[in-house]
Amino acid sequence: MRPIYIIRHKNPDIKSIASAIGYQAFKQSTDDGLFNAAAAGELSEDLTWLLDYLELEHPVVVKDVSTRVEDLLDEELPAYAGPETTMEELGLFMRSRKTKTLPVVDDQKGFLGLLTIGDIAMLFLESLGSAQDVERSPDIVRGLLAKTAGQMMKTKGVVLFEPDDKVDEARRNMLASRYRNYPVVDDSNRFLGMISRYNLLQMKRKRVILVDHNEKKQAVEGIEEAEILEIVDHHRVGDLQTLMPIFFHNEPVGSTSTLVADMFLRNQVRLDAQRAALLLSGIMSDTMIFGSPTTTAKDKNIAWELEKISGFDAMVWGKKLYSQIHQVDKASDAELVNEDLKEYASGDTTFAISQVETVELKALAPRRANLIVTMEELCARRGYALMCLMVTSIFESGTEVIVAGEKKGLVEDAFQNQLIDGSIFLKGVLSRKKQVVPVIYQTLHKSSLL
Repeated sequence: MRPIYIIRHKNPDIKSIASAIGYQAFKQSTDDGLFNAAAAGELSEDLTWLLDYLELEHPVVVKDVSTRVEDLLDEELPAYAGPETTMEELGLFMRSRKTKTLPVVDDQKGFLGLLTIGDIAMLFLESLGSAQDVERSPDIVRGLLAKTAGQMMKTKGVVLFEPDDKVDEARRNMLASRYRNYPVVDDSNRFLGMISRYNLLQMKRKRVILVDHNEKKQAVEGIEEAEILEIVDHHRVGDLQTLMPIFFHNEPVGSTSTLVADMFLRNQVRLDAQRAALLLSGIMSDTMIFGSPTTTAKDKNIAWELEKISGFDAMVWGKKLYSQIHQVDKASDAELVNEDLKEYASGDTTFAISQVETVELKALAPRRANLIVTMEELCARRGYALMCLMVTSIFESGTEVIVAGEKKGLVEDAFQNQLIDGSIFLKGVLSRKKQVVPVIYQTLHKSSLL
C-alpha cells in the first residue's frame, strides 16, 4: 500500500509537527490507508526533546516529494531467474509468464545481469551456423538447452536505475537507449524491480496531505509533482493548485493544532494523552501562551479540553515549553534567520520575515550586528528588497524587529519609528501574520512598489 504523507512546511516547528502527528492519528482512526506523519526537514533539538519527553515516535523526514523511480515500481517483485536456471527451464518459465525480459539475481537478490528473448534468439541463430550444420542440429539444440542464465545473461551496457533517481532523468535515459525494460537496484545492488516506458504513462505521484500551510514557497520540495489530497490550515489561502477537488479545511484560529484537536472532539474519536499533550503544545506555542492577537475563543476552549485528556495544565505547561524551546543562544546566526522564515511577494517585489521567540530580548542584543550581516547576505542572494527578523518575547509583551535590505527604511515608515542600530522595538506586537505583514504590505503599496 502506497503511503500518504501528512507533512508540514519547511523548517519544522512544534505547532506544525504537532498538527501532522495529531492528524496522522485522526486519519488512521477514521480512514483506510497508510498515513505517515512527515517533516520537510531535520528536526531541531527542541522538537526532538518534546517528542522524546512525550514518548512519541518521530515523524519521517521527507525533503522532496517529486516523483522518483521508486514510484514507478510495482508493489510485488517481478519474475526473475537464478544464474543456474537452464535454457529449458527459462523457456518454460518465459512462455508461461509471457515475459520477454528476465533479470538474473543471486540468492540474496543481488542483480547479476539481464536476459531477453531477443538475446536467446540471437544465441540460437548464431549456434545453428550455416546450412551445412543442419545434421548437427539436435546436438546444437541440446547444448543450447543445457546453457544457464548465468552463461547467457547480458552484463555489459545494461541501463540500471536507482530508486531515488528522478523520473525526468529516467525518461531521458530511456529515450536515449533501445531497451524496453530497465532494472532498478539499491545502493547495495539489490534488485528492487523493473520499469519500462509504459510505467511513465502510469506514473504514481506521491500522495500528500498538507498541514499548517498552503503556499508553494513554504511547501516541501517537489510539491508541484505530488498529488495533494487534503489541506488543513489556519493561514491565508496561497497559490497551490490541485488536479482534483480536495478537502480543504481552513479557519481563522490561532493554531492548526486547534483544528486537528477539534476533529477528534467533534467526531468523538479517541485521543490518547500523549497526542493530546502534543496538540496542546502546538496551540500554546502558536498562540504564544494565548498572548498572540491571533488567539481565538476556540483555541482556548480546545486547549481546556486537551487539558482534561492530557493531564497537563495549559498555562503551566506553556510556560515550561516556552522556556525550554526558545533558547536562542543554541542556534547560529544563519539558523536563527532561517528557522521560521516566510517569503511574501507581489509583482516584482519580494520581502521576507523571520520570527524567533525568546524569554529575554536582551539575549540577542550582542549578536545584532552579525545577524544583520547574515540577513544582508541573504537579501542579496535571494533578491529580497527587505528582510525582518522578529525577536519576540511574550513575557516582555513586545518584539524587536531587526531589519536588513535595500528598502529597510520602509520599516521606519510602516511603524513610524526610527531604526536604532538596525532595529526597532514594537510594544504589544507579537503576531507576524496580523501585526507586521499587513502593515508592510500597506506601506509598500503606498510607496508604489506593488
